[in-house]
Amino acid sequence: MSDEFDRYSRHALLKVIGSTGNEKIRSARVLVTGIGALGSLISILLARAGVGFLRLVDKDAPEMSNLHRQILYNERDVLVGSPKAEAARANLLTMASNVEIDAVNIEIDRNNIDLLLDGVDVVVDALDNSETRFIVNDAILDRKIPYIFGGVVETMGNVMTIVPGKTPCLRCLWPDPSHVLGHARASTVGVLSSVASLVASIQVTETFKVLMGDLESIIHGIMVVDIWKNQFHVVPIIPTPECLCAKIASQPSGG
Repeated sequence: MSDEFDRYSRHALLKVIGSTGNEKIRSARVLVTGIGALGSLISILLARAGVGFLRLVDKDAPEMSNLHRQILYNERDVLVGSPKAEAARANLLTMASNVEIDAVNIEIDRNNIDLLLDGVDVVVDALDNSETRFIVNDAILDRKIPYIFGGVVETMGNVMTIVPGKTPCLRCLWPDPSHVLGHARASTVGVLSSVASLVASIQVTETFKVLMGDLESIIHGIMVVDIWKNQFHVVPIIPTPECLCAKIASQPSGG
């Protein structure tokens, strides 16, 4: 117990977390969707903070072109060809052996999303395609599970915290999902490694705010960052009245 207190003592000293907050982190169950550039650092920070249970979902295997930004993997993982989920679990357990890690090597779809969400308190998004994000968005609204959206490309990044019943959702930002299908992707235009680490760190901070119950401090809108130009701003999002999230917000408590 003394070793564990020591391990998380710097979080315990923080006014925004404290020893009570550490207990909330220890009992938290978090789903990380995608463990590439964002998911790597998200998983590392959550595991090292002592999150009790992590479910990591990805269908790919590490490649050499991943290593400049996907800091959870190493050259051996590429050479061996291990699935990312399995390599992530093995590597994370060397950093935080007390964390329970459920490594899931599948592609998220409408048939398995409910099972993946089972028993989790927060979902942290590290996906690289909009179709899957909307599947997750709709499912978390139905189950009333907070969702921390994040994305990076080139030198830019976005973060949005979605709390069902309290905030707008991805469909308020992009009412027609087909409009984002043509957005630039890292595989075609590149991504700066440091912006991925920055966005992942902000997402983890938003996760801690949600776990602490400090919803006043979450990002209200979508944070837009261009790290190369030193630009950071939050764009307000107007809730769409006909959106699924608006219907959930209008439901009575417990309804």
